[in-house]
Amino acid sequence: DGFWLKLNGDVRVSWCVSLESYCEAVIKQVGIKSVYVDLVGATYLDSTTLGVLAKVAIYTQQYCRQQAVLFCANDDVKRLIISMGLSAVFDIKDSFGDIRLNFKDLPVLDCTEAEVKKVVIAAHKALMELTEDNRACFGGLVESLEQTQT
Repeated sequence: DGFWLKLNGDVRVSWCVSLESYCEAVIKQVGIKSVYVDLVGATYLDSTTLGVLAKVAIYTQQYCRQQAVLFCANDDVKRLIISMGLSAVFDIKDSFGDIRLNFKDLPVLDCTEAEVKKVVIAAHKALMELTEDNRACFGGLVESLEQTQT
């Protein structure tokens, strides 16, 4: 019924293609009714990861018809998430109480530079949709990447 995604440590662009592909495929499955993102063990998320998470929240609204829940105990990560506007698309909670789950590691997909660039652009566009500050902050990056796309 529910899809749980757990991100630990320092999460950066190298995981973006695997993360987006996997999450989109799972959330679109019939029977997935809710999505939970566990960032309790996350220490840093780069902007591409934040954009992919925004897309996960959007997929959840589109396919599950409800808001995704994001668990975050790290104050620095929580401030970053809120400053990027993700509180508009996630129900943010400090912890998930006594729930204990077993997670499997997501394999990193082999991908081309063009595939990574495509996901980076889409992730940052998702962030730009959330706030005017994000639009101003990432507009130049997106424009530059789009001009160099192959």
